[in-house]
Amino acid sequence: MGAASESQRRIDALGKALSKMKSSTNEACVCCDQLTRRARQLDSLTSPASDASSMLSKASNNLGAALLLMKDAKEKFDTIRDCEPAIERLNRGVVQLQNQKAGKAKNARRNPFDDKGADNKPVNLTEQDVYAAADSMEIIRDAYEYFIERKHWRSTGSALRSLERVHQMGVSSMCILSSFHLIDSGQAVKLKRVVKQDGAANKNRAATETAQQTRDRLSAALQNRDLLRSIGEFEDDQPVDAPLVRELRGILECLGNNGHQLVTAPKNEPPGLAHHFGMQANRVVRTEKVGSGGYTNIVQRPLKTGFPQIDAYGEARKNVAFASIDHYYKRTKQERKRNLEKFSGSAAMDVADAAARDAVRCLEHAMVVVAGEKNVYRTVVTPSLTKMSDEDGGNEEISPFYRKACAASYSYVVASVVDKTMDIIETVFLKEGLIGHASGTKGGENAVQLSVRDTASAAAAGLRMLDGVRMLGPSLAKLCDMPIGDGTEEQPSIASILCIAIHRTTVKNTARTLENLAKAIQEDPVKGSANRAKDARVANLTCDVVRAVRNVSHYESAYKSVSKRRQLPWDPNMGEEAGELESFIRFLVMRLVNSLKGKALNYTKYPGDLGQARSSMFMMNNSFYLRDELGPHAHNYNTSNDYRIDSSWFVDKVNKLFESEKNKYLGHWEVLNAHLTSVEHDELEYQKNDNILSLDSGRLIKGRFSGFNEDFERIYDEHKELAVVDPRLRGLLQKEVAEVFLPLYRNFFGKYSKIRFSKKHQSEYTKYSPYKIEELLSELYVEAE
Repeated sequence: MGAASESQRRIDALGKALSKMKSSTNEACVCCDQLTRRARQLDSLTSPASDASSMLSKASNNLGAALLLMKDAKEKFDTIRDCEPAIERLNRGVVQLQNQKAGKAKNARRNPFDDKGADNKPVNLTEQDVYAAADSMEIIRDAYEYFIERKHWRSTGSALRSLERVHQMGVSSMCILSSFHLIDSGQAVKLKRVVKQDGAANKNRAATETAQQTRDRLSAALQNRDLLRSIGEFEDDQPVDAPLVRELRGILECLGNNGHQLVTAPKNEPPGLAHHFGMQANRVVRTEKVGSGGYTNIVQRPLKTGFPQIDAYGEARKNVAFASIDHYYKRTKQERKRNLEKFSGSAAMDVADAAARDAVRCLEHAMVVVAGEKNVYRTVVTPSLTKMSDEDGGNEEISPFYRKACAASYSYVVASVVDKTMDIIETVFLKEGLIGHASGTKGGENAVQLSVRDTASAAAAGLRMLDGVRMLGPSLAKLCDMPIGDGTEEQPSIASILCIAIHRTTVKNTARTLENLAKAIQEDPVKGSANRAKDARVANLTCDVVRAVRNVSHYESAYKSVSKRRQLPWDPNMGEEAGELESFIRFLVMRLVNSLKGKALNYTKYPGDLGQARSSMFMMNNSFYLRDELGPHAHNYNTSNDYRIDSSWFVDKVNKLFESEKNKYLGHWEVLNAHLTSVEHDELEYQKNDNILSLDSGRLIKGRFSGFNEDFERIYDEHKELAVVDPRLRGLLQKEVAEVFLPLYRNFFGKYSKIRFSKKHQSEYTKYSPYKIEELLSELYVEAE
């Protein structure tokens, strides 16, 4: 019972506790509801204050941004005021330099009350002035971009116009200043130091060296890959001083890529770049007057790349480079003129060869000038082609149009040098090379008659110039090449095309000189006493042709350059099938032989056998001289710088011609043998009681002796004044003439001179003893002068 009551008691206590907890929970819920209502009431009271606070915060932020924007805008609007002084100072300095260059007088006395007088003070521009102007230009470009994005502002239009004005002033001033620096720096060549050889100064080696010496020098230089140090009297140089280099680099860095303009970079290539690349070599033709200083007007067009700073560089250095090659050409021309006056009338002075030598010297100097201009380009322009880092740490890509413009400007500079060199070489062809004259008399009464000697000198001069172009042309083309580097397929520049054209025109003009030489030999005058010496000596034509063969014989490679590219009258093949130099020499010799045969026919107009004898003697003299001078078995075969024809065609042709004419000539002495017939023994009758032949028998022997004497005297008198070209030929002819009749005459004289066939005049009939005949024959012929 006690346990049950205890449990009941605990249950009742727990029930009371639960009731009390329930009442407490209800009271707590009521309090929470009250708190919630109060919180809602409080929140309704604080929300407007929070919104107001948020709006005030936003307003504060907007005011801060507005202040920053106004400050930035004020700075941009103040750009003109801050940047214009540096650019104006640069402009004033450039204007003063322009006035000094133009030679203008000093300004007139200014008004002391004029506030603008400060602008007339002299400005000595320094490197820092250029850098200050460059920094101002950068700031102006940033300001321009700033206002472009805010075109809706009312003051944007006037601000943009002011920025464009100042920027354009800066661009113009920088371009003009860079032109002055590049021009004032002078030529990119300097005189080589004098090198002593064999104890003497080798000062004028190139001015006096022969074609072979020039070829050996250039060949050795090409093999040693040391061409630029072995050519010309000058060497390439970098003439721009270090401070000016820094200024020029600063200008190009400031204006480089698209810095010369305020608008965005163009997406299309500037139209002025088109004609600097991709031209065909066959379109290069002479448009300028000969000797005017230029060959084609292609290089005379103003440089318009779309980048004014690059145009300024190209125009400035073009003037300097052209002046360098032009002054050198004028100096060599004056030297040649003085030498011509000094050695006037000297056989050793070949005018055409001297002109060709100087043309090759100008070509060498042109290479040095181009190499010097390449140094200037790499020093001044090339650094602007590297990627430019900006203030944000990024790299600005170089525009492909800017790269192309730089390559075009270099081509523009060196093309003027190559163009001038083309004019120099073709001027020599047209004047000393005589390709501007007719080579015959068919052109009318006023046509110029070209001699073989002149055309031979012209042909050798043309081959000498072609030899120089052939050896130096590839190196010159390599110097003129400047890769664009924009990743596209590059087309050849104008300078590279002119290097091809200079070889093509030289080949063409050399072919014309060779054709003129062959034509001059063919059209050498045949008729007339002036072209027919009475003593049948060697013709001037033969001497001139021998000289011509020797002159052109040194240029086998140069001739091959012509024959491979041009169809020639004596060699229609081209390419690898073209003939060698010997084919041309054979053509000349054959033309000579035909002309000599025509001249020989003129001698037949003399009465009797004299004309035929002179004709044969003329052909013998010329064929002997030709064989002796050019044949392989001559006595002076080992003479230095001597050319010999070893081919069988020459030996067979000349020997056959000589032997044929010799036999014809000896036939004129055969007539003497007709009188040396024997008298039959039964025809000889003696007078009674005497050893003297009877009158009739004596007449038989008298007739033979008198006939021989008359014909011998006649022939001897006609032939004794004939000229013989060489003592060896003279001795040979005297010997063979004696062999024609003297053995028979010796027998005849020995047999019948012992018989008394004349009572009173036997000594007159036998006055020419064999010994006397030998003496007379030893005096036969005269030596040619």
